[in-house]
Amino acid sequence: MFFGSLQSLDWLSVRTWRADEHGVSRDMAAVLTIAGSLTRFLERHYAMRLEVRLHDQFMDRADSSEAMLLACDGGAPALRRHVSLLHRKSVMFDAESVLPLDGLPADLIGELQEGCKPLGNLLLDRGLLLARSDLCVARFVDEGLHAGRWARRSVLRSESGTRALVVEVFHNEIWSRIAQTARRYRS
Repeated sequence: MFFGSLQSLDWLSVRTWRADEHGVSRDMAAVLTIAGSLTRFLERHYAMRLEVRLHDQFMDRADSSEAMLLACDGGAPALRRHVSLLHRKSVMFDAESVLPLDGLPADLIGELQEGCKPLGNLLLDRGLLLARSDLCVARFVDEGLHAGRWARRSVLRSESGTRALVVEVFHNEIWSRIAQTARRYRS
């Protein structure tokens, strides 16, 4: 995985997770728990125009934990995509998507390979309604590269049957940008 093993993280369902118990501001909680398109939410609420930096995209196999969330067989062929989303040339968050190839349109694979748009936007731009399920949040507590960063994991499903497991890891820069924008609008 792009982020290393995420199985050791203490993933908490947003249904039971309480932001105030973790010292998370209302604005941070809104980002971590938004069930719709994260990129469109950031654009509308915080004037963040995000650009995609595609790091890697390749054919792989879903591991057993991914397969369980995606309702596919362990080892099923999947497209794995690693991206960073930037605002004004600063990385706001990194994302890894796993999409089972079964039912994945070939033209969507091409659009993903171009690396110009976030996955959710590509699906929405195709006129597909999205549902997000299994939304969980976690915080890295190790001493590694992501120490202290918040992450979220969810499964996107479209009415066409396309589904994707998406993990996003947020850089501290996003919280600074959000706090700055929130102060400006509240003043």
